[in-house]
Amino acid sequence: MEIVQLNNNVNLSEHFLLGEFTRSKYPEVYNIPSHEAIANLKRLCVWLEELRKRYNNKYGVGEEPIRINSGYRSPQLNKKVGGVAGSNHLTGCAVDIRVLGAEQLIRYATILLDYADETHQDFDELLIEKNSYGAIWLHFAVRPFSNRRKVNFINA
Repeated sequence: MEIVQLNNNVNLSEHFLLGEFTRSKYPEVYNIPSHEAIANLKRLCVWLEELRKRYNNKYGVGEEPIRINSGYRSPQLNKKVGGVAGSNHLTGCAVDIRVLGAEQLIRYATILLDYADETHQDFDELLIEKNSYGAIWLHFAVRPFSNRRKVNFINA
């Protein structure tokens, strides 16, 4: 039985919808965030809006969207996808961003690092990830407090 996901079309920011952060390939798994998780997703969207604006302005690509692979995950969904215990996805503090290749991934990472430096804001994680099939993506997380500014390359 498929579980109905509510409020998918609610805007978290100008260019991002709640449904982008809650969809999964497992529609039978409950994945509705709490109010706290939604507040964390909105905080994350401030960074994503800046990434989108700077990427589009600097590289003259028009209105290129930021594509979300994964955002909020309920404990059930996190377990189903093999996420780590204590993942920032569980609290709505993390997003996995789809990229069109290594160049775009590096440009995204650079923009986010520059934004952190310029605004004196911290992030929790900026991880360049790759799975066993060769797919790459950018994992980015911002917590309400206790951000570690962790930058790393991870092969799954």
